[in-house]
Amino acid sequence: MLPEFLNRFSRFRYIQIRNYYSCFSILEEMEGKVISNGGDEHSFFKNAIKGNVKEASLSNCITLSSSFNFLYNREPEFVGLSTYRTLNRHYSSQNHTRDVKHKLLGSLPKFVKIVEVGPRDGLQNEKEIVPTAVKVELIKMLVSSGLPVVEATSFVSPKWVPQLADAKDVMSAIQGIGHSRLPVLTPNLKGFEAAVAAGAKEVAVFAAASESFSRSNINCSIEDSLARHREVALAAKSHSIPVRGYISCVVGCPVEGAVPPSKVAYVAEELLNMGCAEISLGDTIGIGTPGNVIPMLEVVLDVVPIEKLAVHFHDTYGQALSNILLSLQLSRWLSWCPSKISIA
Repeated sequence: MLPEFLNRFSRFRYIQIRNYYSCFSILEEMEGKVISNGGDEHSFFKNAIKGNVKEASLSNCITLSSSFNFLYNREPEFVGLSTYRTLNRHYSSQNHTRDVKHKLLGSLPKFVKIVEVGPRDGLQNEKEIVPTAVKVELIKMLVSSGLPVVEATSFVSPKWVPQLADAKDVMSAIQGIGHSRLPVLTPNLKGFEAAVAAGAKEVAVFAAASESFSRSNINCSIEDSLARHREVALAAKSHSIPVRGYISCVVGCPVEGAVPPSKVAYVAEELLNMGCAEISLGDTIGIGTPGNVIPMLEVVLDVVPIEKLAVHFHDTYGQALSNILLSLQLSRWLSWCPSKISIA
């Protein structure tokens, strides 16, 4: 890429590109140490032609703003190596990673737990009912990949979710297949009792931050759903079974549109108070962006410890990875602020 860049400036095509390119190793050592280039932006050009690689690299480690004149329809001039990197850092992952390591990579947590929900959240949306044997094989493969948590199925009414009507058979087939945790979704006390009878050791409950979505998805209001979940949490406590809480539509609802962060915080706090060991914030319709995810997280973090939070982003509009990265960075930053909250 560098030779191609130089060749775009015909007036400098006689530069010995080999000598110019060989400056990388020296510049790697000197960059960040030299705080002045002597005031001569073109000194690199002069020394590079002479073959004085070391002098060239030292004299141009820090570039001047004049190097950017060609961006403003002025006379094209030679662009130094540091300027070239600055202008093209988004094309080079190696240089970009080094330049922003203290801001980006250094701000990520050392440990990330992945909760795989495909066998439940994914298969329940399939138009065709997946055979039990295929579901079991999928779960076994996910467990063998090293995932610590694989949500296996859901004990819901077959009337509402016929794709998961074989929950009992699935649980029977996956007992003891590995060291992964295999939670199941239990929307009410009846589902919880069926799950425990099938051998479940961990369960999850599901609430929504949108009233309209709650009524259309689980056929009850937010308050009614929370009342059901309190029954499940109380029963789970008596069996020493941990409960994970889900919140859907944390940034937007297909019916109501944008969801206020305060509604998300309210549901999250209720789930925390009833005993949920972890609360997953779900962008159900995939409209989350850093612009609406950050305000939501900030409000929720006022009522729920960060070590008890998880995020679940759909990639409907290609924003899932960006939102996950943002959430991880935020969690790491908060771990540096003992006055606020810490990461487990």
